[in-house]
Amino acid sequence: MTLATFGAAVWGLGLVWMRVEPGSAPSLGAVWMLSAAFTAPGFLLAFLSLRAKTAWLLFASIPLLANGMMLVLPYIALKLR
Repeated sequence: MTLATFGAAVWGLGLVWMRVEPGSAPSLGAVWMLSAAFTAPGFLLAFLSLRAKTAWLLFASIPLLANGMMLVLPYIALKLR
């Protein structure tokens, strides 16, 4: 969840930067790549934490979904834009 939070923070800072100083702000693709640098390892670590018991699936589903959303949702937003 920490890495998903860092990925969300990158998006937040990038969007604020684009609003405040659009001339020097990075592109949305660059923000997505920097965010993915945090969320891809977070997704992998959450996947590797799965165990055979159902309770572990419930515990690991939160970081799996949070990191997965941070990887996929910006890509979808860029394509829909």
